[in-house]
Amino acid sequence: MLCGSSYTNGTPTDCWALAKPMDEQTLRNLLNLESEKSLDRIQIFEEIDSTNSELLRQIQAGSTENQVVIASSQTAGRGRRGRQWLSPKNGGIYLSLARHFSMDANALQALSLVTAISVLEALKELGAQGLQLKWPNDVLFEKKKLAGILLELQQKEALRFVVFGIGVNIELSADSMERIDRPVTDLNSIINEPPSRVILVAALLNRLCRNLENYESSGFSSFEARWNELDCYRMIDIEIQNGESRLIGKSLGVDSEGSLLLQTAKGIQRINGGEVFPSLRPLTE
Repeated sequence: MLCGSSYTNGTPTDCWALAKPMDEQTLRNLLNLESEKSLDRIQIFEEIDSTNSELLRQIQAGSTENQVVIASSQTAGRGRRGRQWLSPKNGGIYLSLARHFSMDANALQALSLVTAISVLEALKELGAQGLQLKWPNDVLFEKKKLAGILLELQQKEALRFVVFGIGVNIELSADSMERIDRPVTDLNSIINEPPSRVILVAALLNRLCRNLENYESSGFSSFEARWNELDCYRMIDIEIQNGESRLIGKSLGVDSEGSLLLQTAKGIQRINGGEVFPSLRPLTE
């Protein structure tokens, strides 16, 4: 990334921004007006157990703000399906956004897909090419996981909150990669000059806040084509694992509500939960 007076989606990428540390004022200076207005509070920690857990605690304690928690490291980072999210110091971006919604809980299920699209688009703006998506919310490069998302719903009296947890690998050591039970990659491996952490966080928040506004006004239908264009396993035989059950079929992408459409031997099924793996067995007609 070159120093100059250029902008990326409203985010300045000049020498000043590249050199600045992660602090609230620097981050706010890099946010677009839409994001700045929507974020009541930004908290930055050197170390925390989990950014998601911290926001859930604050909501339970009575906080009603739309806010962000960012950490340089997590001691108990969490991923989907109870997995640990390895969070070494400055090895990645670890952030969570708490936002309240007036929509019904059923209408929120596609938010994980919208978040994954937002992360991919932000990373692409900053120079990462060849990224793809894996349903429901992983960002991949060459089928290796680059970013993951954990959404948690929290009801507090009349308010319904969603906590959006986002982890992006920036620079993982060989030891860290060996400790992860699936193929992973990091930004340093795919971008010659990765952006600073503060620029990356600003880009993520700018894109996510804009897309969440669009989702609230228009639903998932405006994101359907974008997802299907980027879906790594669309039109490929896959296996869906959900607890003890397994289902094999051809992925047809997602529908206007974010459900995965699976062509099985018994017809097309709508899938709303589970984990996708490439199938090692052919579909039985």
